[in-house]
Amino acid sequence: MRPLAAAVLSLCWASGLSAEPLPRFLNNTEVERNLPTPNLPVDDFRPRAPDLRIESPMPQLQPVELNSRIRLHKVRFEGGTIYPLSDLRDNYQHLVNRDISVAELVEATQRLTRRYQQDGYLLSYAYLPSQDFADGRVLVVLVEGYIRDVELHGDIGPASAYLDTLASKLKAERPLTRQSLERYIALMDRVPGVTVQAQVQPGTLDGANTLSAQAARKPISARLDLSDGNREDLQALLSASSNAQTSLAEQVSFSALMPPGDRHEHYYRLDYAQYVDGEGTELNLSTSRYRGDSGARVRLNNGTDLKQHRKSERYSIGLSQTLMAAPNEWLGVAGRLYVTNDETDYQTIGVPLSASTHTDLRAVAFEGDWRQSEVGQLRILSAGAYQGMDYLGADTDGDIDLDFLHLRVSGLQSNQLFGQWQGVASALLHWSNDSLPDSERVVFGGHTFGRGYPGDQTSGDKGWGVAYELNYSIRPGGDWLKLVQPYVVVDAARSWFNELEIRDSRLSSAAFGVRVSDARFYNLSLEAAKPMSDIALDSLDRQPRFTLSFSIQL
Repeated sequence: MRPLAAAVLSLCWASGLSAEPLPRFLNNTEVERNLPTPNLPVDDFRPRAPDLRIESPMPQLQPVELNSRIRLHKVRFEGGTIYPLSDLRDNYQHLVNRDISVAELVEATQRLTRRYQQDGYLLSYAYLPSQDFADGRVLVVLVEGYIRDVELHGDIGPASAYLDTLASKLKAERPLTRQSLERYIALMDRVPGVTVQAQVQPGTLDGANTLSAQAARKPISARLDLSDGNREDLQALLSASSNAQTSLAEQVSFSALMPPGDRHEHYYRLDYAQYVDGEGTELNLSTSRYRGDSGARVRLNNGTDLKQHRKSERYSIGLSQTLMAAPNEWLGVAGRLYVTNDETDYQTIGVPLSASTHTDLRAVAFEGDWRQSEVGQLRILSAGAYQGMDYLGADTDGDIDLDFLHLRVSGLQSNQLFGQWQGVASALLHWSNDSLPDSERVVFGGHTFGRGYPGDQTSGDKGWGVAYELNYSIRPGGDWLKLVQPYVVVDAARSWFNELEIRDSRLSSAAFGVRVSDARFYNLSLEAAKPMSDIALDSLDRQPRFTLSFSIQL
């Protein structure tokens, strides 16, 4: 393994995979790049914020006329562990040995409460208990709040055991910080099939609070993604999941592609995931199988065109870790070991020549995803490092590097421009200095920076893609029609091979379409796109491409 891979290995716990999937065009090095892809509004990729209500603690104020005056000589403090005594004294120092009003004393005490809040101790505060201010002495009580009891309502079955584990993390922290409260409530809400509504009510004067959580579970969930167009056959990807049936808070998912269509495509995938601790660490296992013909030709430097038929099997095991889970920000990392068995058959068009390559691949991947959501803006940044290993049974009969290294970085930013107008910029950069196996190459076409082209128009060892979308949101407000979003998109991409004699590609296209959604169950889109640079390698022309996409939660 190369030295860089070892360095990346040491970072694999520093950034897991998102609870919400990435837009597929930001990570297109998997076989899933060829599958039906829902054309979703960008706001569907915002971090999911749990329903959390926090009632601010109400400090008990001194029942004396605020205009009453005293001469302050000394301030005594009771309770409190966060701030040093010198800081507390400094808060009142400007009032000592002066004739002041009770209102000034209250304001100084409320300033301590605001400091607690600003430092993230959302259940902590300072207050003035009942006292007579004799001899100019004042008592200030510091209450540092925590969660003493957790009341979990709703029947979610054995998964409640994992929610209890997360709740124990909240009860163990004294005083409780906003960051911890939001993190563990978010982890509760990310248990497969589970939704949580939580509320913290003001507690007693000793700082004890009660967290009340209403939870519900959907034991079985399913989704259908459908795509059809004037250049491609109707295809549907059906996915079904079993959610949190045991105390492991696991999820078992199965996906299948149908019908095979003219490209004779078959795809099956099985995933298993479960949490292994109370900090959001998740074990991920998956296996997939794909076979089918490529819709686009491979064009060599000498002008020869090839058709491809590919078979691919992939097995993966890894761990993902949530590092940050806040209402407006999410950060996760993942590391995995995967095995890919690839077989590709090439048939020369117009000449009775054929060839085949077979590759058994062993590799490790380290990926990190970050999302930040603000009013009128969404940012997504994703990166990955992928290192091949020339041992553990790795083998190939093709001219590729088994000990490859390739890097990926991609990002997206949306901005509310004015009124209901929104701009969305996205980009992807993929680099390698090696001759990559087919399963590791960057692919452009379709929604991956080539809307006027087939989804597998071009691939390469390295390349880049950029796109910009301008859309306008109309919100009718009905139960079944909550968003109508017309849009226009321009995109461009380039790809190269380091060693293979395959022609470099230059893609650019323009598209317009409309998305329709109820913002809950279904998304429907219709798009027209035209190639502007290279010809489309499935039709060998630059005629417009029309695509209908439909996605529904069953």
